[in-house]
Amino acid sequence: MRKATIAALLFALPLALAACSGGKPDAAPQLALQPILYFDVTQNKLYGSGCNFVPSNGGMGAVFLAQAERGLIKVDDHIVDIPLAPDATPLPQGAHTRYAGPLYSAALTPVPGGKPKTMGVITVFPAHLVIADAKRQPIYDATGDAQCKPM
Repeated sequence: MRKATIAALLFALPLALAACSGGKPDAAPQLALQPILYFDVTQNKLYGSGCNFVPSNGGMGAVFLAQAERGLIKVDDHIVDIPLAPDATPLPQGAHTRYAGPLYSAALTPVPGGKPKTMGVITVFPAHLVIADAKRQPIYDATGDAQCKPM
């Protein structure tokens, strides 16, 4: 009887641990995007019109730049260029909704029902950003604001 009890406990232990960790024992790692700072823009010549995405819970720095021909993120202190996807739809100032490359893809979409604000040449709207890895598994998902302006 004692062996059966131990066996049952050993069988149940991984299930209990999975429940304590949110039930996602094999969850994909999250991508740690860094803010793209003025130094990054000047050093890497990232000038151009487009939209800058700032997550609601991530400070004031943009973590994604959506431009006419590319999207840009900063990972491990390196700027990563994500080419424009062929099925992208336009956003203000030459930006687009989708970018896709060999390492990452990105989707920047307006939040349904969100109210855009225009201040001169700048348009700001609530947005949702999803970054996926090469296997198209989401590794970054955030809501925030997109600020679109000429550069």
